[in-house]
Amino acid sequence: MHAGCYIELPREIMLKRAVINVRFNENACFAWSVVAALHPAERNTNQELSYPHYTVLNLQDITFPMTLNQIKKFEHLNDISINVYGIKEKEILPIRLTSRKMEKHANLLYVQDPRDDNAGHFAYIKGLSRLVSSQLNKYGHKKYLCDRCLHYFSSSERLQSHTTDCEKMNDCTIRLPSEDDKWLEFKNHE
Repeated sequence: MHAGCYIELPREIMLKRAVINVRFNENACFAWSVVAALHPAERNTNQELSYPHYTVLNLQDITFPMTLNQIKKFEHLNDISINVYGIKEKEILPIRLTSRKMEKHANLLYVQDPRDDNAGHFAYIKGLSRLVSSQLNKYGHKKYLCDRCLHYFSSSERLQSHTTDCEKMNDCTIRLPSEDDKWLEFKNHE
C-alpha cells in the first residue's frame, strides 16, 4: 500500500469539513498533509500556496510515494507522531497507530484511489471527532475522542484518564457488533 497523487475525497467526508486535502501536482501527499498539520492555514486550506513547501520537513532517505513502512522512520527524523486512518465500509478505522504520541502529532486519512487498487492518497484530519462522530452516536454533542481506540468521552478529564491506560494497552480499535449482528450463535454443540 502506497500513496501518491491527489484524489478527491468522498462527498460525505468533504461535507463534514474535518479533513484538509491539499491540492498539489506531485507524489508528496503525505508530506503536504503533515505540513498542513504543523502549519495551519487560516484561508484556502486546500491550496498548496497556503503552506510552506514540504521541504521544511526532514525527508532524508524517504521516498515518495510514501508507504506505511516508512512512517516510523519519518517520525524519528522529524520528532513527530502520526496516526493513519482508513475508510472501510463507510467507517473510519485506524490503519497505523504511533507507538508514542508526541507534542507534534498528526492524524492522517488514507483514501484508496478508486481507479487503482495499488495507489492511495493521504489527507490531514483536522477534526477526528467531527469525522467519526456519526459512527459513534446519533446525538450532536461534542465528544472528546481517543485517537488510538476511537472511544469517546463527555469531558477532556475523562479522556486524559483513559489515554494513560490506552497508550499502554491498545494497538487497535474495538468494533462492537451492530444491532443486526448482536447475537452469538453456536453450531454443532452437544
